[in-house]
Amino acid sequence: MAFLDYFQFYLFSAVKGRVHDNGTPLVGAKLTRTAQDAFNGKTYTDYAITDDDGQFEFLPMKIWIFRPFMEPRSFQEIRIEYRSEEKLAWKLTKGCLCHGCEIAYQEDAKMTPVEVDCNWQNSEDKKQSIIKKKIVSKYFIGIGTLLGVPMKIN
Repeated sequence: MAFLDYFQFYLFSAVKGRVHDNGTPLVGAKLTRTAQDAFNGKTYTDYAITDDDGQFEFLPMKIWIFRPFMEPRSFQEIRIEYRSEEKLAWKLTKGCLCHGCEIAYQEDAKMTPVEVDCNWQNSEDKKQSIIKKKIVSKYFIGIGTLLGVPMKIN
């Protein structure tokens, strides 16, 4: 990690995924990604639209900070709008600086996006635990399912 990297806070890592209804792609669904910096309450928002395969992608959302000895924290959410209906895809609290630490506590040098699969038929209240070495490290709520991450549905 370079010296200046200590002054970057990834409010939300890069995210990519697919939105579908039991396998049928939801084309043209609007995703709204929001992150709030818990220190100052400032909210950051961006958007994506699903393609013909229901695929979407968000770039990393980061800010420059100087807060020595303060643990960074952001509140994250992704909502999906489709045909005048809206569902929660992702809700998580992040408490570290690095890219990818929503799902692990180590820097991802390749800046690989976090992958999520969103089945429109899943319940928004679905709670999942992210497992790190047999320990529940974080709770994830929404219709999304994280791919490539050990999870337990509560």
